[in-house]
Amino acid sequence: MKRVVHLAIVDFKLRITKFLLQYMTEKMGGAEGTKLDVDFVDMERKTDVTYELVEELQLKTKEFLQPNPTARAKMAAVKGISKLSGQAKASTYPQPEGVLGDCMLLYGKKMGEDSIFAQALIEMGEAMKQMADVKYSLDDNIKQNFLEPLHHLQTKDLKEVMHHRKKLQGRRLDFDCKRRRQAKEDCTSNGERPEPHDRDLRDSDVVKENDKVYGKAL
Repeated sequence: MKRVVHLAIVDFKLRITKFLLQYMTEKMGGAEGTKLDVDFVDMERKTDVTYELVEELQLKTKEFLQPNPTARAKMAAVKGISKLSGQAKASTYPQPEGVLGDCMLLYGKKMGEDSIFAQALIEMGEAMKQMADVKYSLDDNIKQNFLEPLHHLQTKDLKEVMHHRKKLQGRRLDFDCKRRRQAKEDCTSNGERPEPHDRDLRDSDVVKENDKVYGKAL
């Protein structure tokens, strides 16, 4: 069992080393990797733009709904503490209209309803509270019908696309690595000299050492 695990680890290290060397060959050695389809490259570009757009839209929308950065930071802190403590404690963003309305209602009632100014404060305070309720309703509607679908798109669909893109990049590097090794063997069998970057990077000490370790493990 230990021998199987050891072989798996050695094989994994060897594959990673080959991928890195292939990447260095393309970036530093001047080797040209396998060209991807033009339509696929355009789709990759659009995917990157979409990913940035979704992230930026969520951030700017939250800033629009909750413009006070201090209040946003406080709510985020309360939410984090609630998660750590295992308590689902929901905090509501203090709408400025509601805060102002509460202030008007409080002092309007303290002054007494026999005062015309107090009556005006109470009426205006109630109007401001209604405006705050409308903004809370807008906040909930946008979160449910706009932000949550965007978050799902970011954490599910786009994340899966990015995962498959990384897998494709790894397989392309593996394919180019094997293709260049085969080309080198063909050149050697025909008595030709391989490309300079093939000699410098493919025959590096790292690859030789990995091959030696892998051979001993077998």
